Amino acid sequence: MTISKGELVETLPAKVFEFLKLLLLHAGETVTKEIAIEQVWQGNVEVGKRGTGNAIWQLRKTISSLGEEPEHYFKTITKIGYQLLFTPIVLNEPRETIINTAAKQYSLPIGKVFALVSIVIFGLIGYAVNVIYNPVVLVKEHFHANRITNFEGVEEQAAISPDGHFMAFQWRRERKKAQIYIKDLVDLQAPLRQVSMSDDKETSPTWSPDGQSLAYYRFGANGRCELHVRELITNQDRLIDTGCTSRGYLQSLDWSPDGKWLAYAKAVGDSIAVFTYHFDSFEINQLSWPAAGEEDLLMSWSANSEELAIVRSAEMEASIIIRSNVTDEVVKLVSDETMVIGLEWEHKNGNLYFNALRDGAFVIEKYNFATQSITSFHQDDTISSLGINEKSNMLYYSRHLSQEHITVRSFTDGRVKQQLASSSRDMFGQFLAASNEVLFLSNRSGSWELWVNQETGSKRLTQLQGVVGVPASSPVNDQYAIPIKVKGEHQFGLYLGSVSGGLPTKVNTIAGDVRNPSFSADGSKVFYSLNQDGHWGLYAYHLSSQESEFVVGNGAKYGVEDDHGGLYYSRDHQAGIFYLSSDGSSDRLVTAKLSRSDWGSFFYQNGALYFLSRSDALDQVVELKEGELQRVLFSLPARSIRGQRALAKANNDSIVVSMLGINDADIYSVSLANNY
Repeated sequence: MTISKGELVETLPAKVFEFLKLLLLHAGETVTKEIAIEQVWQGNVEVGKRGTGNAIWQLRKTISSLGEEPEHYFKTITKIGYQLLFTPIVLNEPRETIINTAAKQYSLPIGKVFALVSIVIFGLIGYAVNVIYNPVVLVKEHFHANRITNFEGVEEQAAISPDGHFMAFQWRRERKKAQIYIKDLVDLQAPLRQVSMSDDKETSPTWSPDGQSLAYYRFGANGRCELHVRELITNQDRLIDTGCTSRGYLQSLDWSPDGKWLAYAKAVGDSIAVFTYHFDSFEINQLSWPAAGEEDLLMSWSANSEELAIVRSAEMEASIIIRSNVTDEVVKLVSDETMVIGLEWEHKNGNLYFNALRDGAFVIEKYNFATQSITSFHQDDTISSLGINEKSNMLYYSRHLSQEHITVRSFTDGRVKQQLASSSRDMFGQFLAASNEVLFLSNRSGSWELWVNQETGSKRLTQLQGVVGVPASSPVNDQYAIPIKVKGEHQFGLYLGSVSGGLPTKVNTIAGDVRNPSFSADGSKVFYSLNQDGHWGLYAYHLSSQESEFVVGNGAKYGVEDDHGGLYYSRDHQAGIFYLSSDGSSDRLVTAKLSRSDWGSFFYQNGALYFLSRSDALDQVVELKEGELQRVLFSLPARSIRGQRALAKANNDSIVVSMLGINDADIYSVSLANNY
């Protein structure tokens, strides 16, 4: 009961093996959970429900352990079942012939070739099958990275101790909050040490230069972020500051090599800036000054502690700046990158490593200060935070197994009615009521573009026009609005287009940085957030007169109109949904249950407000009607719905939901001496 590739061999538990056998017998078909429970778990529903989820998780982990991409093998049909995405090859010829044939037959778009070759099926009567499996042989290019962790859940934010002996990291298990652990990198049999002492979410570990302490973030039940330092020998814990911030798995905290400074992120008005804490003077000062809408969430110190590399991002675009800690000098190092979510300054050779999205693939890049050049260092799927072991000359990163996809779900029970899934990332779906089609962003073409899903397939609507933002769809026709930042420009403009027309065109009468459009209830105007004077506010663009008017300030980020001309809206860096009446006489908080990271996950339909509410156990879609108690429409497992703007209205009995799919990550290491 093994699967192998070259010298790598993985053993499967008996039930997981039986489940794989069932998928092989129905390759290309959907094997429902009911069939799996009946055939593999002998009709034991409760055990089978847990068993199917565990089996597909173990199969994906096993394929990943062999250096392959699980999404090329298995597809999850949400709430229905699973599919095997290739046809098994019956072994009735010499192995070399099968490998050569399979390599041609199963060439992947990304250029990695695989073949499943040693399968012998010799009996088939209904579901009673005798199968002899030799180890599966996978033909693939050499895989350079070594897996460091292999736990169930998400292991992230690897931080290596100064002596290279230990790795602190964040581990989030299913239905539990993230906690900080320490792994021994020398004695691999040593047990993990749990650093977290509270029941709160704790993230972003960073070592002191002497290796005796860890700085980290703690997020309480109210969402408040606290910056702490814990001494590892005495377990004494000290609160440094409050109001810090982070997002996703970004490592928004770093300890200077001289031990004097902590650099960390805090929200300032409509931006996120870097602050420093000085251990000798206990002073807290702002170090970076981003413009409204910009976020400085990633940082890494130079070897002499005099400079700080900072990732400055707006939407999906990012740049890297160097901020002096002793002067006011700021140097822009890298521009026009997409989704930089990892940064680490290598002190031995003075190189800067960062990961970015290039042509649809995640790549770790190396910036050489001497030559002022950028070279690609390592490529992998969904690379996240970075860490460097200066003693062993290794780079650590987290590799996520995830597939963001879009579902159209039943309003009443959350059942999936339609699903968009590809080997790429599809997200931020918007429903076109006039044609029952779905607009969405995707990198399936190699770059982020706007697409529409139609009966005949998916059609691309933008063509390398620039960095695209989240679209909005008209409720009355096939028109859409989308923010686009053309290369060379400093701000996003508002673009309008139609599915049946050509490329979207810019609205030239709007000056400023535009984000987050939405159509009015009758489709006559487009609401959008705009930064003109350093503060965000909502405006309305009238399609007939081509004129704009101010609607509300207060850092308003995204808004949707109700049937009475009022506006439900969210505020930048604030939890909750607010309501502005049509005459402006009332501006009040409606609910505080929408998190800051879900700022666009709400809509208005049929006299009610619908929004996303999260807990440690569940993601819930909630209905709120004036004068009535909140009602949960349906629930999904925690963190299965993506953040930002994941919900959109569809027709009267449907809702569009952007999903995260699998939520699993392991930490890998790769030698900095490797030359890719």
